[in-house]
Amino acid sequence: MTETFRVLNYGGGVQSTAMLVAAALGELPGGVRPDVALFADTQWEPAGVLETVVRMTAWAQDHGLEVCTVTHGPIRSKRGANQMPVFLKHADGTPGITGRQCTTDYKLKPIRREVRRRLGYRKGQRWRHQLETWLGISVDEAHRMKPSQESFETARWPLIEMGWNREQCKRYVEAHGLPVPIKSACIGCPYHANRYWLEMKRHSPEEFADVVAFDKQLRAEKLLPSVRGEPFLHRSMVPLDEVYLNEDQLELFGEECSGYCEA
Repeated sequence: MTETFRVLNYGGGVQSTAMLVAAALGELPGGVRPDVALFADTQWEPAGVLETVVRMTAWAQDHGLEVCTVTHGPIRSKRGANQMPVFLKHADGTPGITGRQCTTDYKLKPIRREVRRRLGYRKGQRWRHQLETWLGISVDEAHRMKPSQESFETARWPLIEMGWNREQCKRYVEAHGLPVPIKSACIGCPYHANRYWLEMKRHSPEEFADVVAFDKQLRAEKLLPSVRGEPFLHRSMVPLDEVYLNEDQLELFGEECSGYCEA
């Protein structure tokens, strides 16, 4: 019989924090606990998310559940820029966008490496276990559910099983005397809506200045030499510090991560 190793994918946001608390307290369907909770740090997370991860790591430890942080290195780098879905302004003015590999490289792969290390796999050795990955997607985000493409992995969505939405997750976290986390996502994620950029500019000016600097660096240092067109972090293809932000917009291009980035 194939042994199952259960991993709770912890993103440091509202939903995955509610999932973490329920898992630690044995309140998820079936009462089965994960073997470990893993947080993949892109090293460009908002300070508020890192504070949540530190707090919840200690809280979970007190309740018998390990939260481990792993990383692939800083995504705010030339390598990271080549993995992001950066917007492009072509010479004729037409828009474009690069492919997205950041979720795989900076979230999925470091988590998989840590799981293999814990299970004692050698490099290149085939999977002998069945991996069950728990993702913090709530019913109001059910469109983000995507089954694993790997035969050795099964995705599970405990919050969907319980019928919880984001607001119920917030109330559950509060009911256990814990602060409600902020949204979890890379500071410079190109999929941020204008309302997110505006909130960052108003309330986290140092983080906004860092993203503005990286946006300029994309063009000044030609971090994407193989890409045709000027790269921008904002869909308007205007430098971020020049974008008019006083209006809400939906998430860009209908794109969201499948539970590895924002949860």
